[in-house]
Amino acid sequence: MSKFNPFNSTIFNKVIMAITGGILVLFLLGHMMGNLLIFLGRDVFNSYAHFLQSTGELLWIIRIVLLTSVILHVITALRLKFLNNASKPENYKIKSYVKSTLYSRTMIYTGIMIFLLVTYHLLHYTIYVTNPEFSEFHEQYGPKINTEAVVETNGVEMTVNAGEGIFNRHDAYKMVITGFSQPLIVVVYVLFVFFVGMHLIHAIQSMFQTLGVNGPRITPILINCSKILGWGLFLGFSSVPLSVLIFGLGKGVIGL
Repeated sequence: MSKFNPFNSTIFNKVIMAITGGILVLFLLGHMMGNLLIFLGRDVFNSYAHFLQSTGELLWIIRIVLLTSVILHVITALRLKFLNNASKPENYKIKSYVKSTLYSRTMIYTGIMIFLLVTYHLLHYTIYVTNPEFSEFHEQYGPKINTEAVVETNGVEMTVNAGEGIFNRHDAYKMVITGFSQPLIVVVYVLFVFFVGMHLIHAIQSMFQTLGVNGPRITPILINCSKILGWGLFLGFSSVPLSVLIFGLGKGVIGL
């Protein structure tokens, strides 16, 4: 007797995809709101970034949950694609787009692009592989001293100039402004969030349908809400790089 493999079940794959997709949508909303803090200035944005880094084990738990969600989301997406193709008759050759939309027909392609661009985003702004100089961006903050002094923090001595704060933290504000001052990088990120928006418009509808939240009255509402959320995330995320490139957001602050 062959063992039951849940990944051969369409229902199981759809439920896992819906749950992991919901987790990722919540992360995107939180991430976007954090990004928008950059419009409140250097101190606010760097304080937010420093708070995230200071959460220690909690931050790693969140990262593990997100990574697991991404992996399961990709696996179930590919598995569903395989199961759907396997269930079609051999002589199925005519493509019918009845009741389908551009968003639904391009899900696999936008998903692939998102995966590739997320990888680049991590290499760019998280582990600094593409721009190692970003790791050297630091800011002095906190109580300021009137004269130059040597300050010891966590067993590390550093020289603090007159008028600077006595604490040291990563200058995420300078990193973001510097990165988005390059037109090609801005184009890449705007395309990135465009694909995210397109993907989410259909994904959110599918998530609620999988969880049994649908019907003649509520489905049109969910469709409209998914479009508002998808394009809202696109506008929110793209507003930062476009503001830096077009309107010079923060360039005067960091001396560009």
